[in-house]
Amino acid sequence: MGDWATKIIETVDTKLKGTKDKDLRFYRIDEFKRNIERIDSFSQNCPYCLKQKTGIAEVVEKIDHAVHTPGKDRREYDRLISKLSGHMQKEHGFHTPFYFVYLYSFFGMVAGMLAGYLLLKIFPAYNWVMLSIGFSAGLLTGYFIGSSKDNKIRVNKKLM
Repeated sequence: MGDWATKIIETVDTKLKGTKDKDLRFYRIDEFKRNIERIDSFSQNCPYCLKQKTGIAEVVEKIDHAVHTPGKDRREYDRLISKLSGHMQKEHGFHTPFYFVYLYSFFGMVAGMLAGYLLLKIFPAYNWVMLSIGFSAGLLTGYFIGSSKDNKIRVNKKLM
């Protein structure tokens, strides 16, 4: 962690000292701090990360006001944390926990339902059994594929 990130995180900690833990979790302060560290480490190679340093510094100056009172400052903070998270996900490969499990399970469920529907039309005597089998097979297949991708993300320490 660089000097810039250390100073910014210390500023955030001092400005939010005494804030309830519930509010800190709700406003994703820990995620914001992790993204500050990542922005600092990637800013040498990524022009977008370098440009975001000024925006982060501006928001950090008003973060106590943003957390405690609704309004313009809170909207700016919300937009910034969303932009940072989106950038980290798209450009640097960071993902939220269980991202691929949810994604692949959904698509596996849809594909399984389609396969089950086709089997239902081919074997009409078994009615809903084929649909259930397709649904279950697709859901489990998607879960296991997504789980293996999520494990790779964890091993590479790319968890948001």
